[in-house]
Amino acid sequence: MTIKIASRSSKLALAQVEEFVSMCEISDYEIVKVKTEGDIKSARGETLFDKAHFVTDIQECLDSCQADIAIHSAKDTPARAPVGISRYYLSSKSSKDVMIYRGKDKFDSKMRLGTSSLRRKLQALHFLKSSNVVALSGNIDTRLEKLHRGDYDCIILAKAGLDRLGLLEELNYEEMDWITASGQGTLAVEFDESRTYLEIAKRELSDIKSKCIEDDYDNGTNLRIEEERSLLNAVGAGCNSAIAIESLASYGDDFKLSINGEIYGKSEYISFSGKYTYDTKTNRPKTAYYQAWENIKSQDGLRLLDEHN
Repeated sequence: MTIKIASRSSKLALAQVEEFVSMCEISDYEIVKVKTEGDIKSARGETLFDKAHFVTDIQECLDSCQADIAIHSAKDTPARAPVGISRYYLSSKSSKDVMIYRGKDKFDSKMRLGTSSLRRKLQALHFLKSSNVVALSGNIDTRLEKLHRGDYDCIILAKAGLDRLGLLEELNYEEMDWITASGQGTLAVEFDESRTYLEIAKRELSDIKSKCIEDDYDNGTNLRIEEERSLLNAVGAGCNSAIAIESLASYGDDFKLSINGEIYGKSEYISFSGKYTYDTKTNRPKTAYYQAWENIKSQDGLRLLDEHN
C-alpha cells in the first residue's frame, strides 16, 4: 500500500515529511502537497492570522480521503484535534529559538530585529531591551534573504527548522536561553480514524501508529504537549498569544510531570509553574496544568494576555 501523506509544500514542510518517514521506516509513500490559507496569507506579507490556517486545509485531505496521514509543525496545530482525527506528537530536534546576525555582530538593543511572533517580540523587549523590533514574514528562505540583503540586522527563527534544512552551519547565530512555544520543533502526525474500516489501511496505519506510540513512551512527548495544550485551552491562549511554555515528563513507578512558562504583557511579565501531584486527602491526582492555571490566575496573568486583544 502506498501511504499518502498530506503536507504543506514548503521546503521545511517537505523536510519534516522526510524526517517522519525515516523515523517510522515508511518506504512506499506519496506526498500530497497542499497550499494552505496560511501560506497564501504569508505570501501576501500578512503576519496577524491564526496559525491554524496552516493546518485546516491539510486536515481536509484526510476528511476527503485524499491522504492517509497529515504532517504538521506541532506549534501550528490548535489545542484540540477535530472529531474523528487522532493526533500523535514526535519528539523534536530542538525547541530553542536562535538569533541570526547579518554580519559578525553580537546583539545591540538598537539593532533592527525581525520577527513575526508576538511572543518573541515581547521576549526581545523584556530580556534584550530591544527598541527596534520590526515585523518579518515569509518562509525561512525569504526571511534569510531579507536579512542578508540588509532589511534587518538580525532575525529570530526556530532552531529546529534551520537544522532540518541543513542551514545552521552557514549562519552566524546564537541560541536564546528563553522558553519558546508549545510544540516548537515537534512534529504533529494526524490520522483519520474512519479510514480504519479498510483492512489493508488498518494494518499499514496501525503499524505506523505503533511507532509513534513507542517514540512517545521514550520521552513522554504526547503527554507533555497534551498537558501544555490543556493549559493553553484553559487560559484561552492561541497560536499568536504572548505565552511561552515548556514541560518535562517521565514514566515509571515514580511518574513525574511538570510545567513552567511565562506570560508577557506590554510592560511586565509573570512566570508560572505547576507539577503533577497526588492528593492523599481526596485520593485524587492534581494535574500539572491545573496547578499552573491556578498559579496564573493568582498573578492576574489573564490581564496580561488580554492586553494584546
